[in-house]
Amino acid sequence: MTSQTANETRPSLAQAADESKLPTALCDLLEPGISVSEFRDALARAVTAVTVVTTNGPGGLAGVTCSAVASVCDTPPTVLVCMNRRSYVNGVIKQNDVLCVNWLSSQQSGVSDMFAGVGKLSMPERFSSGRWHTLATGAPYSADATIALDCRVVEAMEVGTHSVFLARVLATKTHEEEHRDPLVYCRRSYATTRPTAH
Repeated sequence: MTSQTANETRPSLAQAADESKLPTALCDLLEPGISVSEFRDALARAVTAVTVVTTNGPGGLAGVTCSAVASVCDTPPTVLVCMNRRSYVNGVIKQNDVLCVNWLSSQQSGVSDMFAGVGKLSMPERFSSGRWHTLATGAPYSADATIALDCRVVEAMEVGTHSVFLARVLATKTHEEEHRDPLVYCRRSYATTRPTAH
């Protein structure tokens, strides 16, 4: 069989998705790609904001450091949060259906480490450090963060090793210091930002 014939007989990913009744986006994950280490090394050069995603409700109080957060749209105001399916907080968010994204300030690297598991503190111990309050959903926000978006989860989907949460923003809180420097992560180290000359 020639390579041309093989290509003609091989079903496309879209056809495979239709025949298997799987979403095309999930079938696309079957396409060969780069290695895990290559992917991680590439993204290590990207600058990402450091957040702590919190939740509270029937499933309990919980929070975790997270860098995979992005805005989706402003009508209606919606954000996207990606979280490892093995994370304890992932399951708690699915029970509570609410979350609050706290963009940390440059002074909160210790908070980031703590919610990433450094020190192995319990959830109540983590929230006993610093100033934590609530907005609309009951999920805690940090009064020292640059900004907090309080949200209700409207959809959750599983993609590879992670859950992707789409969350509707119900309330916001910004720090009283308008120019408070953010905490970011780049080249596997904490950093912050500075304005550049125009």
